[in-house]
Amino acid sequence: MSYCKVTLKPKKEDSLLRFHPWVFSGAIQSIEGKPEEGDLVEVYGSNGRFLGVGHCQIGSIAVRILSFQQIPVDETFWEERIRSAYALRRSLGLAGAEDNNTYRLVHGEGDHLPGLVIDMYSETAVVQAHSVGMHLSRHAIADALKTVMGEDLKNIYYKSEATLPYKADLACEDGYLYGGEVEDIALENGLKFYVDWLKGQKPAFCGSAGQPLSIGTVCQRPFRVKYVLLHGRILFLCHAGRR
Repeated sequence: MSYCKVTLKPKKEDSLLRFHPWVFSGAIQSIEGKPEEGDLVEVYGSNGRFLGVGHCQIGSIAVRILSFQQIPVDETFWEERIRSAYALRRSLGLAGAEDNNTYRLVHGEGDHLPGLVIDMYSETAVVQAHSVGMHLSRHAIADALKTVMGEDLKNIYYKSEATLPYKADLACEDGYLYGGEVEDIALENGLKFYVDWLKGQKPAFCGSAGQPLSIGTVCQRPFRVKYVLLHGRILFLCHAGRR
């Protein structure tokens, strides 16, 4: 597949050679073609060297790099990225554990998918796009999730209405891309939570999986909580026998 070509100014390729996934607008020398926001583009150095392929966008970050290899961003690409992220969570004991079905499956740049967040709650994946490119790829991402997770996935909820660039005027609405039969129960480290991802501000109710367990096991002395936020960590403290 042929993509529009973005050429950088001299000496502006150093960050990409260090695998930083952003191309800033001020680093661009020229653009061949007329890519629209969200389109895929290839990035080249001033010497003609290929540097990466990614989503074009309007703003100070002009391109979010998806791969530093010259490969097509197709069905295989999305499956490999999701499969890699899933394998990592399984190796860490976050996915596939008897006492835990809640974890962040994809965390943007950390999983080589800038602009994309996916949280898992039992058999439901909550997908959130932070770029037009990821929004346009939502159905390909949903297909990859179904392929990789198989019978472990029953629902995919798309929650990007409040996170996409407002200037893009995408008229996006939150809703299910797949399934819809939901129990709304999340299990984290043996505790059950009701999670309302339809009305909640963010896809995740807990920012860092594994941290609540550490709080409960490391803290040895009783203490009093003066200000309580609506957060799962408080329940882990109670579960650990603290007061």
